[in-house]
Amino acid sequence: MTVHVTRLLPVVGLSVALAAAGSSRTAAQQPTVDFTVSGTSTIRGWTCSARGTVVVTPGGGKPVPGFAGGVQAATVTVPVRGFMCPNEEMQGHLLEAMKADKFSEIVFRLERYEGAGPAVEATGQMTITGVTQPVSFPVTLRESPQGVQVEGNTRLDMTTYGIVPPTVMLGALKVAPQIRIVFKGLVPAGR
Repeated sequence: MTVHVTRLLPVVGLSVALAAAGSSRTAAQQPTVDFTVSGTSTIRGWTCSARGTVVVTPGGGKPVPGFAGGVQAATVTVPVRGFMCPNEEMQGHLLEAMKADKFSEIVFRLERYEGAGPAVEATGQMTITGVTQPVSFPVTLRESPQGVQVEGNTRLDMTTYGIVPPTVMLGALKVAPQIRIVFKGLVPAGR
């Protein structure tokens, strides 16, 4: 249960970073970004992964690699049921903790970004389990012949989104509220 909740939050964080980076051209294209979410418990560390989609509208912002006209808007969406954990039990706990039947997606909406060159600070609104909070995190953008490589990582506290860190085995295993989200993907440039 702990592994799943902790992993879900990092996925959201990764989604946010991707959106901030300005990953794709328009709503017609939906490039994907891979996320890993990790955390700790009183017994062991854990890691889960997911893939999210990014919709970017170029233009109207400061230039960044792959987006000479900047990024006007970006949204990252991660399906909660898309998380993959080391075993079915962990995955079941994650879906339960994230209330997957009621809240099927984690969504990040970019509001602004600061910086020049390959490094920017992305700021926006992240919604997890129906709770929306402001977030900021660093994102690196590198242009290549294949598109724009987007990378970043951030830490989140799951309690900020109303998620109670899981406790299992009569309290012997307690999940820490802090999670780490790492994301990486290749998206089309939006010249």
